[in-house]
Amino acid sequence: MAAPPPVAPGQDLLTVSNGDLADGLAGWGAIGPSLDLVGGPLVQAADNTSVVTPPVTVPVTGQSLPVRLGVPGANALIEVRARPLDGGPEVALGSIEPTRAVRVHDVPVGAVRGRTVHIVLDPITSLGRRLYVRSVGPVQEVLPGWQVARGLPGIIRAWGRQGVRSRDGVLAMRTPSLDVPGDVSRLGLVVRGSGAVRARAGARTVRRSAEWSRWTAVHVPIRPGPDGVVMDVTLAPRPGRRLVVAGIGTPVRPVRLSGASARPSGGRALVRARTRPPAPGAQAEVRIGRRVAGRGTVDAAGRVSVRATGSGPARLVLLPDAGSTGDDVPVRLPG
Repeated sequence: MAAPPPVAPGQDLLTVSNGDLADGLAGWGAIGPSLDLVGGPLVQAADNTSVVTPPVTVPVTGQSLPVRLGVPGANALIEVRARPLDGGPEVALGSIEPTRAVRVHDVPVGAVRGRTVHIVLDPITSLGRRLYVRSVGPVQEVLPGWQVARGLPGIIRAWGRQGVRSRDGVLAMRTPSLDVPGDVSRLGLVVRGSGAVRARAGARTVRRSAEWSRWTAVHVPIRPGPDGVVMDVTLAPRPGRRLVVAGIGTPVRPVRLSGASARPSGGRALVRARTRPPAPGAQAEVRIGRRVAGRGTVDAAGRVSVRATGSGPARLVLLPDAGSTGDDVPVRLPG
């Protein structure tokens, strides 16, 4: 089947948009010898033919472009590029390692937000291998109201919290404008996994490395303005590893431990206390010298409960969290 003609000059771009293939091959094109429409509808390209979509206007809030495709066989790679309608240079968006079955792959589009482009799917396959494309788009906003300048964000629940992770390397994002109480001088977040996070909210940039075993708090000095505060957050995970941030933009306030006590319980010590004000989700540790004798998490009512091994003098430590400064108090573990 011959490649369709290009968009006519002056034609309304919105009327020829066909990113979901609802109109078959209308507006689609190819670079190479073979492009066909098969059942589904489904675009079939062979012999390393590149597939070119109709014009797609990426909203300024656009963050992710779903591409549904598959390549029967193995050892294929699909390079995804954006070709601006204004004639500028092509912009590399990412690479897809397709599966045999047709499935959705998300591609970041922050680099071309606000522009009208053709999406180019350029396969690198062995001769005769077929590329099947079922749909491209529509553009999605994973984090509504946020700006994503680089990378692909994903919403994930990990280690007991809902957070944001990078799905394809470095992720650079900016929050919407945040209303901050007048008595707050820092905003916080927590990070966990493998890699590093960098955050800025007007005053200075704060960098922290993540730990796999626990959440690490990051507190960022702010410079309030007439229109609120925005926070820039950049995630740099190690290759092939997970890095998650949660609680972005939480006002940081002092939190104190009170009423700490310890009693025997099943061969160990049960240490209890309260946080004031409540700091749900914050982590607590019982330490004997430098050794961590037990770990726990603050519940929704601000109650701390930690089972610890050992006896004698110890300390109950409330680790800093996205919205709390942390604290520690002495406690004596029963023999």
